[in-house]
Amino acid sequence: MKQKSSSDLFLSQSFARKAAMRFFRHKLAMAGLVLIVIIILLSVFYPMLGNKATAFDLDYTAINARPQAGHLLGTDALGRDCMMRLMLGGRISLSVGFVAAICSTLIGITLGAIAGFFGGKTDMVIMRITDSIMCFPFLVICMVLVSVLGPGLGNTMLAIALLKWTNAARITRGEILYLREKQFIEADRALGINRFKTLFAHILPNAISPIIVNTTFNMADTIMTEASLSFLGLGVSLPTPTWGNMLKDASSLVTLRTMPWLWIPAGVMIALTVLSINFIGDGLRDALDPRMNI
Repeated sequence: MKQKSSSDLFLSQSFARKAAMRFFRHKLAMAGLVLIVIIILLSVFYPMLGNKATAFDLDYTAINARPQAGHLLGTDALGRDCMMRLMLGGRISLSVGFVAAICSTLIGITLGAIAGFFGGKTDMVIMRITDSIMCFPFLVICMVLVSVLGPGLGNTMLAIALLKWTNAARITRGEILYLREKQFIEADRALGINRFKTLFAHILPNAISPIIVNTTFNMADTIMTEASLSFLGLGVSLPTPTWGNMLKDASSLVTLRTMPWLWIPAGVMIALTVLSINFIGDGLRDALDPRMNI
């Protein structure tokens, strides 16, 4: 296999340095990165430092208690600590978002790469399947699939991953169609290099930038999807807390008017998480664009 020359290595390292510098100079991306790190750290370590049982044990002496020293965000209608449930819910919501987004992206990359590289009937079949999935409202078909599989953490991840890969597939296919006509691919053909090796070792690494950007936006969208499913009672089952089912528990008109500590924190966490990931995605999009000047 042809080895990279020293100039090729220098150019790739130079682009990586410039991309990193562009990203770290992107103020909104840095704000989003700091915010998402804080949210992750709180979700991971707050339950470890406190008593996780307060998120599940019923305390009828402290029903709908206002925020106070013992309960920083008050308690819900069953006397459970809202702060602990919020942080545990963050673990679940972030896990679903990240795992389902990565799995769906891997599915999309694989199918899109095969469709774009081999073309012909293979491309037609994969793209028609992609178009068929995309023609249905995503949340509706996701609700149907979760209803068939049954609510739960694993089934929620599986349903989202099986339906959310279409954008990644189309983006990957477009990049492959562009790159497969380049001279270095022609050189691979002339040298008789295996087509799968050409695809996964030479073409995909050059198409990775838009895929990374799409993955970040996919994570934000997946977190919103999980929250929507849980709010509708089709996501993660109670008593396991998620931001979505916390909003569902506080959806009555009386609660919305008189007990804002039951729904505002979960709504704010969803909004901040999605916003911060989108900011990071914007920063990555600008940083990985070779047309941008340093």
